[in-house]
Amino acid sequence: MKTDKNKTVLIILIISAAVLIAGIFLYRNLNEKTNTGIPAVKSLKNKGIKLTRYQKFKKFWHKMYGNLRKEKVVYSLKPLYNDKINKIETYDLTLASYDGLLLKGYFAIPYGIKGKKYPGVLLLHGYGSFGTPGWAHFFARRGYAALSIDLRGHGRSRAVYNPGFPGLMTNGILHVKTFSMVKIVMDSLASLRFLEHFKNINSKYIFVTGGSMGGALPLIDAAIDPHVTAAAGDVPFLSDIPVQMPLAKMGPYMEVKALLKKHPQDKAEVMRSLYYVDTKHFAAWIKVPVLIGVGLKDEDCPPKGTFAVYKLIKSKKQLFIAKNSGHVVLPGWNMEVFKFFAPYLPKSSANAGSKKVVKKNKNEGRKFL
Repeated sequence: MKTDKNKTVLIILIISAAVLIAGIFLYRNLNEKTNTGIPAVKSLKNKGIKLTRYQKFKKFWHKMYGNLRKEKVVYSLKPLYNDKINKIETYDLTLASYDGLLLKGYFAIPYGIKGKKYPGVLLLHGYGSFGTPGWAHFFARRGYAALSIDLRGHGRSRAVYNPGFPGLMTNGILHVKTFSMVKIVMDSLASLRFLEHFKNINSKYIFVTGGSMGGALPLIDAAIDPHVTAAAGDVPFLSDIPVQMPLAKMGPYMEVKALLKKHPQDKAEVMRSLYYVDTKHFAAWIKVPVLIGVGLKDEDCPPKGTFAVYKLIKSKKQLFIAKNSGHVVLPGWNMEVFKFFAPYLPKSSANAGSKKVVKKNKNEGRKFL
């Protein structure tokens, strides 16, 4: 009888010790700290928004950005034309991305003023769209050195990387390092490095803006790259993906849904890769002012996910809401961006933040696919 009691007590002690050890192990993992520059992503709850955590998320992006910073900025500029009426110089840009893939873009700067440095702005297009010289001109007329880049798989950059549409959104999605959206994030960071290094740009004043996929990238760029002064994202894609994707009725999320319907066994790998490009997981890292545009009738990137990300951003932030707009360049968006960026420009760039009437961008209102 006594022996049985002793055995029972021993078993209880062993179980208690195992539970205690497991608890200590979990606590240390959840509170892990590293010496890298990007803040840790922790499990937290913010007004009903739940964040999970992959242990390697921080290390992954720190390493990707760190490797990019070690590479030389390799590019070539070919003069296209000078617009003496609007006082703009336009160049055809070829830029090596982080993996050596050559991206194409249009680069425009104010014309004929020597010895002056301008604020830089990176212009990022939506999924299935492309950069245009007109978009770069629109900002150059306001005093910016503007880069309108074709991200891989888009526009003229399709010549060297072309999974197609549909296809690009799910290309390499089963592994984070091969995932197309991760590569596109790196393209945007490589483009920011070009602006940082170009001789006629004041590297203390670099801005980034865009719509849809190009609306998500400014948020990610602002979180990772300390050279970003302010960011503006219109109808941002990749914003709280587990919320946005089930609600989406069209757009690139439909490619992911089709893949999962055909290969349900791949769901864990797919969702893990999407986690690494979800703006929700970068929100806590953003330290600079952010403007986010929301179309309340957006069926590609439903606003519920965008609002969730907005709540998680702790830096100075502003919402621009269009009640009757869907997934388009929101009415008045570009002028709102100029107004938002103006307080963060150097004093000598008064023209860049003015309210002067500007010729309408020919791409205004174009739907982002």
